[in-house]
Amino acid sequence: MGRRPVLEVRELWAGDPTAPACRGVDLALWPGSVTAVLGGPGAGKSQLLRCMGLDFAPLSGHILLHGVDITGLAPDRRRRLRTEAIELVHPPAPADEPDRTIPATRGGVVLAATRPTVPIAGMRQRIQIAKALTRRSDALLLDEPLIGLDEAVRTRILELVDRLRTNAHTAILVATRHEEVAVELADHVVVLEHGTVAGRGHPDDLLGGRRSA
Repeated sequence: MGRRPVLEVRELWAGDPTAPACRGVDLALWPGSVTAVLGGPGAGKSQLLRCMGLDFAPLSGHILLHGVDITGLAPDRRRRLRTEAIELVHPPAPADEPDRTIPATRGGVVLAATRPTVPIAGMRQRIQIAKALTRRSDALLLDEPLIGLDEAVRTRILELVDRLRTNAHTAILVATRHEEVAVELADHVVVLEHGTVAGRGHPDDLLGGRRSA
């Protein structure tokens, strides 16, 4: 590990001011290492990743990039960092939720817009991860990267993540609700419950040593 984290949050509070999704979270991402945030629905995983990915400012606390506090940056500077340094990859979208991505038509008439199917979403994820590899992004944030994907797509995504870890020394954060994903991918696991850190450590210690050989 390097002398200091690539991306770090300290005492981070984020989300709705009346019911914060993240409550005093401390988390550090190191170069060439994969950290998994493990938690069930409503644990605050996605809000944490979006805040660290500069989608929105925290309610309080600090976000640091290479030791420099970037919490209060102007919107244009935040957008630039999202392009140059931090890649945030959202999860595959359900095929039946409305979106502006793919318009549905009947008889040449646009009826509604639908989200991509899971295979297309998996392809989008691979493209975004490949972009991070090409740009040598400092940090890659993956929200439920393997959910709903078939084995071939999962394998390809795992290969890309491993290349980022070993070749580009990117700091990688994976949010997941599945223990097996954390075991398969991570060097370090942080357990999130109701927006707070309930535990942290090596996957073998926290999850009973279920890492595959």
